[in-house]
Amino acid sequence: LDRGPSLRLTLDGNQNDFAAWAPDGEAVMFHSDKAGPSWDIWSKLADGSGQAALLLDLGEAVMQSQWSPNGEWLIYDYTADGGANILAVRPDAATPPVPLATSVSRETGFALSSDGRWLAYTGNETGTYEIYVLPFPDAAAAKWAVSPGGGAEPTWSGDGRELFYRNRNGDMVGVPVETEATFTAAPPSVLFSALRYRANVNHRQYDVTPDAQRFIMLRPVSDVGSDWILVLNFVEELRALNDSAP
Repeated sequence: LDRGPSLRLTLDGNQNDFAAWAPDGEAVMFHSDKAGPSWDIWSKLADGSGQAALLLDLGEAVMQSQWSPNGEWLIYDYTADGGANILAVRPDAATPPVPLATSVSRETGFALSSDGRWLAYTGNETGTYEIYVLPFPDAAAAKWAVSPGGGAEPTWSGDGRELFYRNRNGDMVGVPVETEATFTAAPPSVLFSALRYRANVNHRQYDVTPDAQRFIMLRPVSDVGSDWILVLNFVEELRALNDSAP
């Protein structure tokens, strides 16, 4: 990791959350209350130069957003009246948002595949949060249930051949998938227990490296013992104390 000086991108507002990279890696998209009580979607150059640009102002609480790989679509979910829906919009076109998952149940926690053809999301239409997959952007064409027995926080491997999620027992799960002609999913396999790491049904709390060989997790840290003291030349100091002892 680059351990050089950090760069603060957001300076305004009380809360700036849910950062996501633009497809070209030149900018960072984030949610902020800097323009009012609702969370709008903004973009800022990753080198910190220039001013943040407003991408989307819905007047609602936007919880998650992601660019399509070609930069044409901005996918987002928002909460209203206790529910949550997933939509997509072309920011550069004067067209209304396209509904992707907008039933009376709650649809949230989505992830678009690296080729931009498949959208995985978390929905509770059965009364239990499960993982579903839709074709993108024609989401009304089909829908597949992926997680037997509960699931949340889906994401894809870099090659799009595996779908990951967290099951109701707190385990990370991998599902081999085929996506060439249509979508098919193999039975899921438990990878490891993730109970000790943070979870959030509305927003994924982990990531996977592009080769799908490592998971990046968030582990809660207790406030107890949070102060650390760095002691240099410990052996020499210990020897000096021993030499001075009676």
